[in-house]
Amino acid sequence: MTFETGGPAIEGTWEGGPAAAGKFQSFVGSHGSIDGVEIVLWSETAGERERLRTWTKERQLEIHQAA
Repeated sequence: MTFETGGPAIEGTWEGGPAAAGKFQSFVGSHGSIDGVEIVLWSETAGERERLRTWTKERQLEIHQAA
């Protein structure tokens, strides 16, 4: 989760998809209405990251891949 482009970020790692999806939803609920915040759910395998879902106040939810 970033608070502005190129600015401070919060990152976390969760082993299971359901736990990560729950954290994503939690972050959307607690920070999703703040201007400039981007919340991203990533999948990472062998060092390769793939964006799954993105939330911003302006664009709302964007689904990039099925989680």
